[in-house]
Amino acid sequence: MSIKTVALKEKLGNLDLHPAPVIVEESTPYKKVIDRMRVDAIGCAVVCRDGKVTGIFTERDVLNKTAVENIPARTPIGKLMTSPPLTTTLNASLGQAIELMRSRGVRNLPLVDSENRPVGLLTVGRMIRYLADHFPAEVVNLPPVPDQVSSEAEGA
Repeated sequence: MSIKTVALKEKLGNLDLHPAPVIVEESTPYKKVIDRMRVDAIGCAVVCRDGKVTGIFTERDVLNKTAVENIPARTPIGKLMTSPPLTTTLNASLGQAIELMRSRGVRNLPLVDSENRPVGLLTVGRMIRYLADHFPAEVVNLPPVPDQVSSEAEGA
């Protein structure tokens, strides 16, 4: 079985999804969410109401929604989040998640249980680490992209 076949069929529940996502309530102040994302070194926060996922706040939201205007630090994150967020479950395969993320142009995919409670977060970085950790020889030995031309000279 090839790397592609094995990896794409892997259930998300079998992947190492640590560290845990930043999970906040809609009423959490914007500044507190930004501070948590910075401390946890993660690019998004999963936003909930009464423990159920209602939105996501990402680095992209910081740039698109807050860089243009001065947002008061106490603004509830529920006013700035992207809603509804794209989500999937731990039963989805890695291949399904990759296609979902690719087709919708997202880099962070909250994982939810049957009651829409957050149980994890799949990121592009975590997918790459999974592939590199589980298929190191195949990843290292991938052929170069045909006709790829660098816009800059290699080296220092």
